[in-house]
Amino acid sequence: MARPTRCLLVFLGFATPLMGVWAQNAPAPDSANAPATTYVDRVIENLPPEPLDDSDAYAYNREGSPRFLRLETRLGSQPFDQTHSTRIGYGIYGLLETPNHGTLSIDGTYAPRDSSGTLTLRQRGMPLDGGWLVSNELGVINSPSPDVTRLPSRVYVPSAILQGLSTEWQNPGQGMQLQASTGQPGRLDFLPANGFRRLQGQRTTLGGQWRLNAVGADSLSSQGWTVALRHEDARNVSNLDNPVLPSDIIDANSTLLALRHEGGEHRIQGQVVSTQASNVSGTRSGFWIDGEWDDGPRRHGAGVYRLEPDLSWAQLPLANDIMGAYVRSSWRTRQWSTEGSVDWLNSVSGRNSSGFFATGSARWRLNRDHSVGVGGTVRRFNGNAWGTYGDWRMQNSWGNSGLRLEFAGGGDQPSSRGLTWDQEWMVPQGWALSTSLGANAYSATQSLPAETTWNGALSVSAPLTSKAGLRGNLSTERNNSGQARHSLNLGANWRIDPRWSLEGNYNRSTGRSRFTPSLDPLAPLPLFIPESDRSFYAVLRYEFDAGSRNVPLGGKAADGGGRIEGTVYFDANRSGTQEASETGVPNVTVFLDNRYAVRTDSQGRFEFPFVASGPRTVTVRPDTLPLPWNVVDQGQAKVDVRVRESVSLTLPVQRSE
Repeated sequence: MARPTRCLLVFLGFATPLMGVWAQNAPAPDSANAPATTYVDRVIENLPPEPLDDSDAYAYNREGSPRFLRLETRLGSQPFDQTHSTRIGYGIYGLLETPNHGTLSIDGTYAPRDSSGTLTLRQRGMPLDGGWLVSNELGVINSPSPDVTRLPSRVYVPSAILQGLSTEWQNPGQGMQLQASTGQPGRLDFLPANGFRRLQGQRTTLGGQWRLNAVGADSLSSQGWTVALRHEDARNVSNLDNPVLPSDIIDANSTLLALRHEGGEHRIQGQVVSTQASNVSGTRSGFWIDGEWDDGPRRHGAGVYRLEPDLSWAQLPLANDIMGAYVRSSWRTRQWSTEGSVDWLNSVSGRNSSGFFATGSARWRLNRDHSVGVGGTVRRFNGNAWGTYGDWRMQNSWGNSGLRLEFAGGGDQPSSRGLTWDQEWMVPQGWALSTSLGANAYSATQSLPAETTWNGALSVSAPLTSKAGLRGNLSTERNNSGQARHSLNLGANWRIDPRWSLEGNYNRSTGRSRFTPSLDPLAPLPLFIPESDRSFYAVLRYEFDAGSRNVPLGGKAADGGGRIEGTVYFDANRSGTQEASETGVPNVTVFLDNRYAVRTDSQGRFEFPFVASGPRTVTVRPDTLPLPWNVVDQGQAKVDVRVRESVSLTLPVQRSE
């Protein structure tokens, strides 16, 4: 970490002078030759002007290219650290939009106490001759993969977080994409430093894709044939954080070949994977084919898959010892929607007898204020299990209410039943208040007694002044034997002036809830995280923004701009609405127009400070999510950014049922 740390300290020392150099070297606007259509921020006629604040104390520098710098000083304790020791950390995020070198950005953290931290340098979309766009990353990165292999599929292929470097060369006109990366695998910690915890070994990835019909006027269309190849080589890696025995160290490599065809109303993609590992004799392989076609308001799909025992992706977990076929269908109108799927399953080794997995749901909008939904899941393979639910959502004078009834059972899991009431309360503008109340009853198992639990949650966001606010989440659960689990998350923020702000957060949780595994036999195994925790952090933040605002992120010379902020959250009950008991997802990579990248903070929040007005696409990268969670609707949200306005959105991630 010595070299990345040295780079971060050097940048911190020279960040402010560099901003001045960017302004001096960047071409200044030529008012004599400026086009008449250049955006000018005007006051709309007959509307009262907004009240002035102390922002006039800072004269905005409009010279040079758009640039943004955020410096942070952080004080806090590390989540899930049993010592609860307090340490200081520093953070930096900077961005420069250039006409000839693409978007340059830096994203780094550093904790002096243990010399830990992260540093990521990005250069995205640098134009070259022949229509090529080059993107490079150095530091803590996600291993790249061809675009078509990241599309939603019945089989999930994981990727690793690396400390290393990557490059991507893309030519949209020719339909070409080439990628390479290498680095040491690891995991990301949380605030105050967001350090990178190195794991054993080295991983190297090569990949690319070619759209075969990328010629002529239709070269930018995605229709036609696309072939993709991805190879990953893992040396001296381990599934253990601290390997002890020589057998804990493994060499493995995997290769994936994908072929995709898109038409006007259909899409089909086949993928073949082959893996070799030093702890497994011979080669393991698998394949899966996913097809999808549109029929008016209906969308149908079908596919097959076969994954041999002990199959992995370069020693990363992958569904294995299973084969099957599936069909699915969905039908959406303005008033109602329904979807369902059925998998017919068998094990390759014969360890499990044949069976099936079926899931379905439907929602009907009764009128303007009321809607009802039902759903169910059944698994008769590798153990029997089932679950079903019904919910009723309504608009009323209190706000938005939801009542949900759930049942679950099966031969290999305890039967349960639960009732939950969620409420989003009608509150003054700027406020947010939601509550959740529920009760659950569980039958006895060989390891757990029968129990009844009661739970409640409260989520509130309140402005104290025009520049300060509070937010908080409180949840509690208690069973009939007296055992309890509590969770508290409190935060506050204060905008001192247009450039300085202060933010604080306190987190406390005790006890452990019952774990409900996914019923999907192809879902990856979850990562278990201890729930008892106590941590806090405080952040002093400085932000600097300059440059010609008529060229915002993703825009053109005549565009104005706004701001995008949002939250990626765990949608535990698959309702599509973030409720009081549902928390944000930390350390997830979010893209704007597939060009600008940020990571969510410890609360799952992200921000793009200045974005071109007009339609924009925000995308959650699925391979950065914790297992077994995955994106909804390809992890994309399309938003319309308006001049001088902020757009807020929430992006759910869900588990396979």
